[in-house]
Amino acid sequence: MQLRGHELFSHHQDRVQQMLDQIASRQKVIDDQPEEESPFASLLTDGIGRVNSMQMDSQDLMEQLLAGEDVNQAEVFTSVQKADMSFRLLVQIRNKLMQAYEELNSIRV
Repeated sequence: MQLRGHELFSHHQDRVQQMLDQIASRQKVIDDQPEEESPFASLLTDGIGRVNSMQMDSQDLMEQLLAGEDVNQAEVFTSVQKADMSFRLLVQIRNKLMQAYEELNSIRV
């Protein structure tokens, strides 16, 4: 199940990065300025990195627990719940960004 979640996360991360690249390239054409990473793009990239870090940390704790190491079960449960909640939030943010992107693309100029 972790592998499927990781694959889904990677897919969403790639899709969000593609959207950000498209937005940045369109903004560059409009502004005719050198390409720079916007604060919004860096905020999203940092958020994706933090969610990925939470996923990896919770996976490490679960592996330690299953290996019989001395790990607090409540700590593992809390870590997994935090990672799950942050991943769900990331997916919802991605969905809202996709919806906004599609609305902007449907506007005729």
